Amino acid sequence: MPKPDTLLQSRYLILHQVGKGGMGAVYKAKDIRLQNIVALKKTLLVNKSQRKNFAREARLLARLRHSALPKVSDHFFEDDGQFLVMEFIPGDDMAGLMERNGGKFPSDDVVSWILRWADQLLDALEYLHMQSPPVIHRDIKPQNLKLTSRGDIILLDFGLAHSGRSQMTTLTAQESLELAGYTPNYAPLEQIRGADPDPRSDLYSLAATLYHLATGVRPPDSLTRAAALLNKQPDPLQPARAINPRIPRPLSDMLNLAMSLNLSDRPESAAMMRRALRDVSRMLRPATAPLAETDEAESAISPSDEAAGMSPIPFAAADTEQIGLPVGTLRGAISTGTPILTIDLHPKGHLLAVGGEDRTVGLWKIPETTGGRSNPSLIRSLEINARSVRSLAFSPDGRLLIAGNEDKSIWVWRANDGQLIASPDAWMYPTEYVAFRSDGELLVTGGWGSTICLWRIQDDNNLAKHATLATSFVQSLAFNPDGTLLAAGCYDGTVRIWKVADGKPLRSLEGHGNFVLTVGFSLDGERLFSGSGSTIYEWQVSSGRLLDTLHGHTNFVRDLAFSPDGETLASASEDRTARLWRISDTALIHSIDEHTAGVTGVAFTPNGKTLISGSRDKKVRLWQC
Repeated sequence: MPKPDTLLQSRYLILHQVGKGGMGAVYKAKDIRLQNIVALKKTLLVNKSQRKNFAREARLLARLRHSALPKVSDHFFEDDGQFLVMEFIPGDDMAGLMERNGGKFPSDDVVSWILRWADQLLDALEYLHMQSPPVIHRDIKPQNLKLTSRGDIILLDFGLAHSGRSQMTTLTAQESLELAGYTPNYAPLEQIRGADPDPRSDLYSLAATLYHLATGVRPPDSLTRAAALLNKQPDPLQPARAINPRIPRPLSDMLNLAMSLNLSDRPESAAMMRRALRDVSRMLRPATAPLAETDEAESAISPSDEAAGMSPIPFAAADTEQIGLPVGTLRGAISTGTPILTIDLHPKGHLLAVGGEDRTVGLWKIPETTGGRSNPSLIRSLEINARSVRSLAFSPDGRLLIAGNEDKSIWVWRANDGQLIASPDAWMYPTEYVAFRSDGELLVTGGWGSTICLWRIQDDNNLAKHATLATSFVQSLAFNPDGTLLAAGCYDGTVRIWKVADGKPLRSLEGHGNFVLTVGFSLDGERLFSGSGSTIYEWQVSSGRLLDTLHGHTNFVRDLAFSPDGETLASASEDRTARLWRISDTALIHSIDEHTAGVTGVAFTPNGKTLISGSRDKKVRLWQC
């Protein structure tokens, strides 16, 4: 396999590997002739017959032009492999997106998004199937779907696309099976049995993929289903509606129909299936129109000291310095009873807000002590009637607590008593992140839409829309220390920076290998750190130059936090670790490995002696720094 900095064909400079499978790998590379980024897909099938078919397939794919398909620009043979050169699509695939959200679709608008993407994909399949000979993908699955910054879908992996029966007849049966490739949960029965490709095989795979997105459950493979029916047992494939009641019956029925084991029982063509789903979409409008506003959600505040399933475990007080404990020593934990998605600490350090998948925000009081261990108390649980809390932020003066949610609302409470002040429904998109400017006068929100919104805090603590900034899907936001700049980590793999005063773009930081889940400015404002994939990037703010990359995490970096003295960076990752880095030379200080699930949030206490981490294993932990 080619290593980074390898130059192929005196033209393509390998940057790094982005994927690997049993038949080859995919690389991110730079076309030094045209000075653009491309994807190189390498396969290891190199006998004479396969070389001939590969070249023919590459020429066919290079003629294809469709908005939902990556452009193929070149092909070549080198050493032990054959390479297909394609347009590089940044970001993670749909499988990675669901994994990051606990295996579920990350938005309440699951039906609207699925109908939108199904329409785009079926239009692409109709285009492919109408080619001469027909092009059949044969491996549609969540891993082969990517989102653009506008929320459109791209169908990938055309190294496994094959054209019609004429090509397959030139291969042996074993070569045909290997070259085709398939993933059992999404493959129709005829494909697993090695039969000739058929356009309706793609309809099965697409329906199985949409089923997974709609339910969060992989459909049973077709062999298991066939065996059950042969033994006169019920089909183990449950209707999508039975797993997710939000799925309307017509959509659920169409998915089941397209996943029929018998080829002849499926829709006759992609065009027919597309028309049927468009009818479903028209029936549901405007109730599930993508990116539509929702009604204002009702609030329910439950100021109890004990909440069901949320029993505290003794731990040391957060602001208590314990001399002599080594860095990374566990000082205590809170069991919250729900997978934790976000945390934020009050500026004074006495109150911790925890947002989870149970649609609540837990407010925990951290007692002040002079040493030893102490029991925190859950002073109240704020129920928001949203699918999950994506981000929390205390105002700099500690008076307000803001929650950004997947139901497109922004909730504002008084921090001292949990009184709901406002729940603006003017925001149009599910919110991934909320952040305050250091003076507390501006709040910024961003998420699944292509717009960032700046809100001004009014005297009555309500929010008034101040300005909007156009961007791609936003995963994270941060103001610089003096509030003059705003940075956004985006789904398209960029960090975009604006001047707050006039909203003008300053620059875009590119070169991330994945979407950017977290961003933060150093306390001196001179550097910006971003987490993308398993890597942390260090940038010079004044020039936009990449200074360094921090390696060590093995899964998504979800959150970053800076110590009050500005000398230490903390990172949280889905690899079940939190790490401490020295900012001066980006050296790793310590890796905290005791979590039993992904770590989603980190925060330093005001004195910098304790690091707080929140995890999907339902616990908040406190660590010595």
